[in-house]
Amino acid sequence: MKNAKILMKISEALDFEAVDLVRIFKLDKIEISEAEAELLLRGENKKPLKYEDLESFLNGLIVMFRGEKPLKAGQEKRQPTLVEDDKSINNVVLKKMKIALSLSSEDMLDMFKSVKVEISKDKLTTLFRKESHKNYKYCRDVYVIGFLNAVSERSFE
Repeated sequence: MKNAKILMKISEALDFEAVDLVRIFKLDKIEISEAEAELLLRGENKKPLKYEDLESFLNGLIVMFRGEKPLKAGQEKRQPTLVEDDKSINNVVLKKMKIALSLSSEDMLDMFKSVKVEISKDKLTTLFRKESHKNYKYCRDVYVIGFLNAVSERSFE
């Protein structure tokens, strides 16, 4: 699934408007205008949304819902990007949405079940592993779409 489509579905699921997108990107030190945010929400942006920008949006979402994480001694503000390639973006989306919304694996399994997407606890665990782990599995679009549909059915504040 394209990055812009993922951002649109997250925004739709959480009922975000352009002003919300501007604020969320800013939480991860990315400046966009309200006009740019409107284009992103409508899927009319001229250039493709980069993986790094989608990940910045997800980082901002975590800060918005959970607050700023205190830095450890010697730690830089910007976290390294988790997106290795176009196949891993879905894994990163699920992982960061789980963190942002303070969900347990059991919560996520219940959410998948509520939208009739079948996934086992073992399969879900493989999606959250590091890409270098021998049991890592790439996340299919059906899981991200199902999860975001389930998010839209719940209330998160």
